[in-house]
Amino acid sequence: MLIVIVCFFGTLMPSQGAEWKVGIAKIIITPEVPIQLVGYSGRKDPFSNVDIDIYAKALAFEDKQGHRGIIVTVDLVGVQDIFFGPVCNRVMKETGLSRAQIMLNASHNHTGPLMSLNPDLKGNIAHAPFNEAEAFRIIDYTKNLQEKIYQLMIASLNNLQPAKLSWGTDHVNFPMNRRMKSPGGSIHMAPNPNGPVDRIVPVLKVTGTNGKIRAILFGCACHNTGLTGDHNVITGDYAGYAQEQLEKRYPGAIALFKSGCGADANPQPRTNISGVRKLGADLANAVTRVLQTEMRPIHGELKFAFQMADLPLKKLTRDQLKTYKGTVALMTTQMLKVLDSGGTLPTKYSAPIAAWSFGNDLTIVAFPTETVSEYAINLRAKYPDEPLWVSGYNNDLFGYIPTAKIVREGGHETIGVTTWLWGTDLKNQVGLFSENVEKVMMDRASELIKELNNKPSD
Repeated sequence: MLIVIVCFFGTLMPSQGAEWKVGIAKIIITPEVPIQLVGYSGRKDPFSNVDIDIYAKALAFEDKQGHRGIIVTVDLVGVQDIFFGPVCNRVMKETGLSRAQIMLNASHNHTGPLMSLNPDLKGNIAHAPFNEAEAFRIIDYTKNLQEKIYQLMIASLNNLQPAKLSWGTDHVNFPMNRRMKSPGGSIHMAPNPNGPVDRIVPVLKVTGTNGKIRAILFGCACHNTGLTGDHNVITGDYAGYAQEQLEKRYPGAIALFKSGCGADANPQPRTNISGVRKLGADLANAVTRVLQTEMRPIHGELKFAFQMADLPLKKLTRDQLKTYKGTVALMTTQMLKVLDSGGTLPTKYSAPIAAWSFGNDLTIVAFPTETVSEYAINLRAKYPDEPLWVSGYNNDLFGYIPTAKIVREGGHETIGVTTWLWGTDLKNQVGLFSENVEKVMMDRASELIKELNNKPSD
């Protein structure tokens, strides 16, 4: 049985004259039986226990003109389109919303469950091998999860109440760049205090007509990996603990975590559960500092912009594919398998890039998948007067999006497209991005920002 928690606050007030209406809902998505976790390949068994439950949560917004949009956050490794695209289509058909009006974000939790609809998936590079019975338990979980996310979105739209919105930012110190150059020039994964990192913590506050905080949407640009593959336990990692802390500090409110562009950052230190609870407390403290300030009120019209951007992939020969080593070689090996089977490799990957504006007071740019930190840093630098919230891990998870510099340097963040992992009909969906991917990403984001501002593109 699905139980969606919908939050009401006191006596409902008349909505006439209210600038915003907001609907809030959440649901537990912890698997009911132990299944394999995703994120580290060394874990051989289903999860051993649950430290804290994991959740899906939703905020539905409506402005005075009746424009509506839904933000969904999940304590999962990603929101792969193969799983969540059909859910969005179902919601769109029922509600009349467009795809631009639905923004899905994953915390990139590596202590969350594996998802699959593929009965032939008996283990791959994302996790240890498992048997047929385990595969079908994962399929059952994934189908149940799809239904839960659908019910969640509908519940949030059915719970619209008058509200005030405001936002602000703080910072947190634990995100650390993880790309270290060796003396020989190669890149390996290690803390790099001199590398780029985005430590900004954006916060959106939803306040009810009675003055109480109803919801807190907040972000952090860092891999949600305080725990390592040594921990075979369900948690939300630091993002889950931060949400738990905030909901205790603000009784009755729902806290939602929205990942930033942290594909090349890890939390420091990476430790045990008590240490990761400390990371979560540090993040919750940053959010609390924002909530205690005079936050910027949000007024105006809710607008949406959305593009499917064709991100260019490298064109590589067989001999070139054989030269790659390390984690990237797992991708090039699959590329060789595609060629050996008579298939063709894609030259691009079509990826969703979205942006929402809340009047002139806040613009949220939603990059897809694992996007490295300089996309947020550089976009804010390009638009210094724009009130930007730049996030990653939105609307599809298909691998890493590097900058041109990272493509040239190599390393883990050049893995590229890994969609073939998630389904039998996607075997050829694998490739490494070319240097031009950065220009395409930044150009498309700029076009969306200008579209929202009714300005001509460059």
